[in-house]
Amino acid sequence: MSYYTILTAIGSEEFAYAEANQTKIPFTHLVLGDGNGAAVTPDDSMTALTNEVYRIAITRLAVDSENPKWMIIEAAIPADVGGWTVREIGLIGGHNGGTLLAVGNFPETYKPLPNEGSARDLVVRMIVQVSNASVAQLVIDPSVALASAQFVNHAITAHEAKADPHPQYIEVAEKAAASGVAPLDENRRVPLEHLPPAIATDEELAASLYAHVDPATDPHPQYLTKTRGDELYGQTISYFMGQL
Repeated sequence: MSYYTILTAIGSEEFAYAEANQTKIPFTHLVLGDGNGAAVTPDDSMTALTNEVYRIAITRLAVDSENPKWMIIEAAIPADVGGWTVREIGLIGGHNGGTLLAVGNFPETYKPLPNEGSARDLVVRMIVQVSNASVAQLVIDPSVALASAQFVNHAITAHEAKADPHPQYIEVAEKAAASGVAPLDENRRVPLEHLPPAIATDEELAASLYAHVDPATDPHPQYLTKTRGDELYGQTISYFMGQL
């Protein structure tokens, strides 16, 4: 038996509309069914699976690197869910939500429950051929979505392949460059030649502090000095004495 997926009639209409109007089609879930115990032949007139047993949020949507018209949709079913056999699969989404956009048959796979002596996650993958995969848009509910190990590895690889994955940081090559990071000397201090002109040296700082505390100067003209206070006090006393 051959296994394949097709767009439903409604799914074809959704893609045609999205291409013509340059809009996106939201994808939300994959649905799994047991075919009521029998193999399923996909039909574009289907609006639901023969017998849906589980619905799971999509965790990955990608375009095949070899064929730009193939969309790869993945979802991870947790270990504590099961007790049924997967024979059919469907893609849910659309502008109105909850629409069966594509349907396919699936190699018969039993998903056990933990109390049956076997517990494992099941990653299901659906490949759908479309005329323009760029109109697809993944809508994730982070409260229920699980990421497969393959999805995580793919995301990490893609992240690390970027020329500048963390633009908020300064690269090592920029050390000691303008607006960069200065190297440290053997005492783990920034050498003076790498300090901006606005930063004072130890000598300049000491001179500034001395001038500030020098009793011969007036670093705080907004306040009365002791000498001026004594003068005003003496003038006040003389004034009142003259009034007696």
